[in-house]
Amino acid sequence: MIITIDGPAGSGKSTIAEALSKKLNFIHFNSGTLYRAVCCYLLDINFDISSIKLETKIAKFNLEVRYENQTQIVLVNGKDYSAHFRDNLVSTLSPSVSVNKNIRDIIDDCQRKFGKTHNLVMDGRDIGSHVFPDAEFKFYLDCALEERAKRRFKEEKAKNSKITLKQIEKQLALRDEVDMNKTYAPLVVPKNAIIIDSTHLTIEEVVEKMLKIIKNK
Repeated sequence: MIITIDGPAGSGKSTIAEALSKKLNFIHFNSGTLYRAVCCYLLDINFDISSIKLETKIAKFNLEVRYENQTQIVLVNGKDYSAHFRDNLVSTLSPSVSVNKNIRDIIDDCQRKFGKTHNLVMDGRDIGSHVFPDAEFKFYLDCALEERAKRRFKEEKAKNSKITLKQIEKQLALRDEVDMNKTYAPLVVPKNAIIIDSTHLTIEEVVEKMLKIIKNK
């Protein structure tokens, strides 16, 4: 069974997907880590990520996903870049990586192969609309920009970051614009998806809503 959760940056997709997967005893497959892994790989080989466009030719690379101690491990050509997934540069450049069709095709193929043999809860920005349009359950997790910025700011302050709330709000707004206006597989509400607005809901409340919908069907 495949359950997809799409939505804008900072809406809580990964946190909700992780909690939901534990309730169902499914694997939480975080698609975003695949793009971050590929971004790290391109930086590692000194590829100019700022020049990536839809039609840019990029040599094929081997992408592998493993689960060790309930932790998702992504390897690019056998190398684990997870220690750098949250680097500021990687966070900034990952959206640029995701606009390239060559990269997306490799990542989509990896996800679909994995989905053939596992029960998954997957989160991303095109999972229900593009990668798994026939998923048994499709959710779209929405949230007001101001609330998303407050949540992300709280996370960053916990790391003693000097970033301001206004800067985070600006970053998220820019990410929304990029995601929604991509030529290939943009962020949209998937067909027949159930929309849940998490602006005024806790993690537990969102998860319970999803569980109720899944169990009722």
